[in-house]
This record gives sequence, structure tokens and C-alpha cells, in this order.
Amino acid sequence: MFILRRGLAFLDEEQDDLVVSDEPERPRRRVGGPERRRQQFLVRRLIGVGIGVAFLILIVVGFRGCLEARSDRALRNYDADVATIMQQSEQSGRDFFNLLNGTSGSSSSLDAQQEVLRQRDTSQTLLDRAHDISVPGKMHDAQNAVIQTLTLRRDALSSIAESVPQATARTQTGNAVETISNAMGSLYASDVLWTQIGKPEIENVLDDEGVDATPLPNGRFMPANATDYLNQTTLVSKLNTLTGQATTTTGGVHGLQLESTSIGGTTLTPDSTNSVSADAQEIDIQVTNSGDSDETGISVTATLGGSQLNGQLQALSAGESGTVKIPITSKPTPGTDTTLEVVVNPVAGEQITTNNTSTYTVVFGS
Repeated sequence: MFILRRGLAFLDEEQDDLVVSDEPERPRRRVGGPERRRQQFLVRRLIGVGIGVAFLILIVVGFRGCLEARSDRALRNYDADVATIMQQSEQSGRDFFNLLNGTSGSSSSLDAQQEVLRQRDTSQTLLDRAHDISVPGKMHDAQNAVIQTLTLRRDALSSIAESVPQATARTQTGNAVETISNAMGSLYASDVLWTQIGKPEIENVLDDEGVDATPLPNGRFMPANATDYLNQTTLVSKLNTLTGQATTTTGGVHGLQLESTSIGGTTLTPDSTNSVSADAQEIDIQVTNSGDSDETGISVTATLGGSQLNGQLQALSAGESGTVKIPITSKPTPGTDTTLEVVVNPVAGEQITTNNTSTYTVVFGS
């Protein structure tokens, strides 16, 4: 008991040495307290926002990629559709000029007309297809050029088909040849429109968008010697070939004669002033084959007030007469004296040309 008591006394002495403080003990911060939870919540929120933004960016990028792919596909489809149409139009042009060059086997003006009508129908079909294709917004200008090109070709072939029978007749062919000549000008214009506007516009859009597409064809309707068909004399020769008629003259005497000239029903005289109607629309020139050889490709030139007008006769047999009708495209000032010079151009082998020309003074009514 003694020993135990002394040991307890020792403990009491140590307790006396402790410093006692009046301040209450601060509670220790718990690891899982509210502040910790707030930090965790904030971190999770930031992570969630980041994931949401990244997901949104992926959606935008994917959507934009789909739009670009769709746009590229639309441009390629448009290019392929136009390429097919213009390739077929080019082939139609080759078929038409093979016909005009006499390589199709047509034997009459009716046969030739039916062939031209078939080409016209082909052009109409191609024009309808061009109207129906889907056009991307960036190809709007190019599409306008394509439509205008095909429209010019359709309308030109229609005019030619209507004029072939008269143009290949022996008389009264001036108007018909003039119509065909103008139609040839429209075909030439269609080639210019396609090669200088339509085709380059499509290629520029594809290049700007970085789209690889079907190469566009040449697409020309007229042959390489297109300008030959803009000359009426050459054109008459082609029309002769079209119907299988001879283009060379027979042997013997060759000669043409200017018989008479009239405007608006008034026959002109060289030695006096001729008053004609202000509403007159054409000059009628009667020509006679005064030789003993058949003639083809007869051309007449009328110069009215400095403006040169041209007309054609497809052919005249020996002793036959025909009338060239030349439209008046620009009338002189009413009430003023105007000089009209008419020349029947000599044919090959013609020796006497003094009766091929006449000059008149004309006054159009005011």
C-alpha cells in the first residue's frame, strides 16, 4: 500500500504542473465538411461545362462538315448534269452540219427539213433537261448562260427548219436564205456564250470551292470553220449540197441580167426620182438567167443610202427568171433623196456584166 500511494502521489504532482487555460478548445476542421463539398461541386461543374463545350464544338464541326460535303456533292452533280447535256448538244451540232454538208444522204428539201426538225427536237429535249436539273446557288449565273445557249440553238434550228423548203427552191429565196443566215449567227452566238461565259463560270466556282468534278466538254455546236456558214454565198452552196443539187454550172454561155427593181410594189426607174411608201419593208429584185447554162448560188447586193443589203437565189435554169426579196433593215430619212444601187453579182464564166447593175433615186414617203 505504501508503494502504491507513492506512485499515485507522483501522478498528482505531474497534474499540478499542467497549464490550465480558460479559452475553450477550438473544434477541429472535419475533412468532409461543407467547404470541401463546395470545392468538389465547383470542380465537377467546370468539368461538366468543359465536356459540354467540347461536345458542342464536335457537333458544330460535324454539322459544318456535313453541309460542306452536301454542297460539294451538289456542285459535282450539277457539273455532271451540264457536262452530259452539252456533250449531247455538241453531237447534235455535228449531226446537223453533216446534214448541211450533204453527208447524211438527204435527197430533197422535205427530207432535209425533217432532219433539221429532228435536231430541233433534240435541242428542245436538252433545254427541258437543263431547266429540270438542281442548281446550287453559286451556279446561278452559269445556269443562266446554259439556258440561253440551249435556247439560241433550239430557236435557230426551228427557223432553219421552217426556211429550208423555200431556201432550196429555185425562186423567191432571198428571205429564206436571210433567215437561215441569221439563224447561223444565233448558233455562232450560242457557242460564244457557252465557251466564254457558261463553261468558265462553272469551272471558276468549282475551283474556288476546291471541288474535283467531271471535265466539261467543248460543247460547241458549230464546226471549226464556223464563220464560213455566216457568208450567204457559201451558205447557198451548202443548201445546194443539202438537197443533192449540182453546184457547178453546165457548159455554154453564162450570163445574168437585172430585169427590174421595186420597193413596196412601186417599180423603180433609173432616170427619175422614185417615190415609195414609207411603210415599205423589202426590195424586190427580178433577175433573169440570160445564158444557156443553168446557174446556182446567185447573189444580189443592194446598197441603200450607204447600207449594204444582200440576197440570194439558190438556182436559175437557162432562160428562167426569179425574184430576190431583200428586207429593208434600216430606212433612210423620210422625204429625202436616197441612192439605191443594185448589183447582180456575175457568175463564173460570165463575160457581159453591163446589164447586171442599176442605180435609182428613191424618196420614202414622209
